[in-house]
Amino acid sequence: MVEVAGSVGGVLSPVLQVAQWLAAPIWRPFKYLYNYTTNFNNLETEVDKLKSTREEVERKIIAAERNVEVICQNVKKWQDSAQEMIDKAEQLIQEKEQFIQEKANNRRCFKGLCSSFIIHYKQSRKAFKLKQDDIDPLLQQGEKLGPISYQTNPPDLRLRPNEDYLAFESRNSVVKNVWDALNDENVYMIGVYGMGGLGKTTLVEELGRNAEKDKLFEDIVFVEVSESPDVKKIQTTIAKKLGLKFENENKSEMANKIYSRMKDKNILLILDNIWDSLELDKTVGIPRRVDRGRNKLLFTTRNLDVLKRMDSTNNFEMGILNEEKAWTLFTEMAGSIIQTCELDSLAKDVCKECKGLPIVICTIAKALKYKSPPHWKCAWQELKAPSPRKYTRYLEKDYAKIALSYNYLSDDELKKTFLISSLMENNTSISDLFRHVVCLDVFDGANLTMEEARDKLDTLVCDLKDACLLLDGFESGQFAMHDVVRAVATTIAYVDHHVFTAKNDVERDWKDRDKLNKCTKIFLPDKSTIISQLWPNDLDCPNLEYFYMTNTWDSSFKIPEDFFRVMPKLKVFTVDGLWQSSLPSSIDHLKNLLTLCLDNSEVQDFAIIGNLKTLKVLSLRESYIEQFPTELGQLTQLRLLDLSCCERLEVIAPNMISQLTNLEEFYIKGCPIKWKDGVLNELKLLSNLTSLELDIEDNNVLPKTFISKELKRYKITIGDKYYKDPGSKYLRILEFAYNSSISLKELCEVKNVEVLQMVKSSGDEEDLDEKQILPFFNEKV
Repeated sequence: MVEVAGSVGGVLSPVLQVAQWLAAPIWRPFKYLYNYTTNFNNLETEVDKLKSTREEVERKIIAAERNVEVICQNVKKWQDSAQEMIDKAEQLIQEKEQFIQEKANNRRCFKGLCSSFIIHYKQSRKAFKLKQDDIDPLLQQGEKLGPISYQTNPPDLRLRPNEDYLAFESRNSVVKNVWDALNDENVYMIGVYGMGGLGKTTLVEELGRNAEKDKLFEDIVFVEVSESPDVKKIQTTIAKKLGLKFENENKSEMANKIYSRMKDKNILLILDNIWDSLELDKTVGIPRRVDRGRNKLLFTTRNLDVLKRMDSTNNFEMGILNEEKAWTLFTEMAGSIIQTCELDSLAKDVCKECKGLPIVICTIAKALKYKSPPHWKCAWQELKAPSPRKYTRYLEKDYAKIALSYNYLSDDELKKTFLISSLMENNTSISDLFRHVVCLDVFDGANLTMEEARDKLDTLVCDLKDACLLLDGFESGQFAMHDVVRAVATTIAYVDHHVFTAKNDVERDWKDRDKLNKCTKIFLPDKSTIISQLWPNDLDCPNLEYFYMTNTWDSSFKIPEDFFRVMPKLKVFTVDGLWQSSLPSSIDHLKNLLTLCLDNSEVQDFAIIGNLKTLKVLSLRESYIEQFPTELGQLTQLRLLDLSCCERLEVIAPNMISQLTNLEEFYIKGCPIKWKDGVLNELKLLSNLTSLELDIEDNNVLPKTFISKELKRYKITIGDKYYKDPGSKYLRILEFAYNSSISLKELCEVKNVEVLQMVKSSGDEEDLDEKQILPFFNEKV
């Protein structure tokens, strides 16, 4: 049967059916003419529906792209087809309106009726066909699109375009040689070596970007090894980029998994800043030559011997820049000030004294970028005749020139922040740095709130990054420091500020009573045994204000009973991974202690801390604490309390939190707290509270008008105590578990929500009934 626009169904006799078939070719044009207005009305209605559907899909696409997800190809095709049909329909509707207008303005005689009927017929037919054959199927497809997007690993920051990268002819031979080796299937290991500060990392980053652009490899993984390699960290970095997931595997099991993932593949693994040879196959899990497939390893190091011991034979040396190329880099970094006549030849003199070392050139040029000629002249003189006293023992001669960028920092706040930052490992969060500096008289201005101090630190870190003394970390909110710059900072800290580290010679420095008496800060990373060597006869630090020791969890270090008697001026005490059940009684002598951080500690009895009445910052993250001692209620000066991820902490007694009247920041997320009635109400009594992170498993204990004041930052999860927060750039996040029965109306007092999200608790099934979600959205948000 021939389909006719607007035909009426019914049961017809065979004779009438035959008659209809014969009449159809004649009757159809009249049907299109008769349903002219109806066909266009139907078209406009369906176009509006298609527009709405497309806009809804577009909103989902935007949300997915903001979450760094990849849009499905069928969704993109549907979007393009929908837009094409919308454009066609709108053009046809516009043509119809124009024809009607022309017809009204130009009334024609009877002779024009024929052409008018023909146009009506064609337009009506197009409208009908467009709706039926194109738009209706698209609407049906739009309802069945399925997932809009899927997640993927975001690109490595190190492989993104670097505006500071400049290609020099003096480096072209190295670039070409490494690039040829990357393209040579017979080459497995490639090494780039040379002294610190030559730009080896920058070079391999650029080569990695080009390899990614040309699709030479399936995956490109960049790993910073550093002076003290952490095998597990290296394995985790590789696994994350390659989509592997580890649960409770040990290093050996992780190595086997990485080996299986990389075997016979085509992956480029860049291992940057290697100081000693690594057993890549047995320890890390990198395939051997026999089953490497098309995998390649690209190393950077300062020592050619390291590459030889790792059997790397395709090794290329990087040298300093020649005068012409050094000047090109210097002018790029210093900017237009080079063109001012006041400098004359002084800028070239300064550049010449940088000796072609790229890191020295960049650091000095940016430090002098906005300085007057007298500053340039002073810099040239200091570069030309550096003092050998400070750096002869610790650094190569050219490294000493980097210290000039420190001297040109605009104020003491920047200098103090820089020196403390040099004690932190790369990719430390600014939030962790804050706990080290907030009570050390780093910031100018009296009585700063914690929020004001955080803002101040963010500004200082940005300024130090602009001055090339700090670098961006792997993730947002982190920082790093070049090895050479760190070495300079360590020297400045020791010579000018009596800061002792594990690099100080035990016999010459630590056991020099006069030097140790002047010591203001001690930093001991990576299971240092110095304290054990000095205690009890040679450790006496009457001026010590800052003590920081990391990675003690796998060592035999224990705080001696009388340890704190030798450091009466101590303000900041931080030990990570302390393995002892209680704290020494001598901690009572720390009458000036302002910051105490005992993260990852095995200590169970923290009651003695209640005697530290001056304490402002207390961090016990991931410690073994089981019950919040009532004695800690005496810490009325406390402004920051961090109990995050204390997996044994279940009880906080009533009337404890309310005693901490000066508390501004409270972090207790990831703890299985059994909140009692009224305990959460005590948070409302903390008038200075600005930051809060916590989980509330049972929303029945949630008080009405919970947190009625506006907080600067918070992360609150309701209905799921086991949810692991992945981190976020947002400051104010409110999360619900799917199985929570609380309504949004009950939480309308929580102010300034940036992210409102639902999370799946550990007990939820994979597929949740939609009815479980509906109660959250009974009212408009």
